[in-house]
Amino acid sequence: MLGSQIRGSLPHGLPTRAGDACESRRKASRVKRLFSIAAICAVFALTGCQDPNGAQSDPAKGLVRPATDIVIKSVRTFAPNDSVAGSNDEYYVITFTFTNDQGLALAPRIDHFVVQDIQNRRYFGVETGNVALVGISNYEGVLKVGDSHDYTVGFRVAQNTTGTLFYDNSF
Repeated sequence: MLGSQIRGSLPHGLPTRAGDACESRRKASRVKRLFSIAAICAVFALTGCQDPNGAQSDPAKGLVRPATDIVIKSVRTFAPNDSVAGSNDEYYVITFTFTNDQGLALAPRIDHFVVQDIQNRRYFGVETGNVALVGISNYEGVLKVGDSHDYTVGFRVAQNTTGTLFYDNSF
């Protein structure tokens, strides 16, 4: 009677034969292996885009240098969507932090952010005019002297323009 009770059904789903116990261990081993492989793949996916030396690359990619009151976080480039024949323009969409060091409180205007190249050509900031700019919404409030805020601004520039990003309060 005791033997039939052991082989028949044990409480809580415990294996009833030695073979069942081995099969349960094999399944658990396979599940652990799958989780381990998934974890390794996740680590590679998350670290695969980093510099192998661990150094932070320049977010401006050498295209745009910041003035002293700006910290550039990223620069993305996009082709214009108007297909003007012979045009070699592109859009730089720059995300940055601006700190008001103008000496007075001001509500920064997007068209007062300027990229100026080495030949003194000036490209003024925009928030519209390209599909890459859809959804951009910037802070419109007043910044006291020393206050900072993040902005994302587009600039239609000649292809491969390099220059300096600054805020021009003179106009």
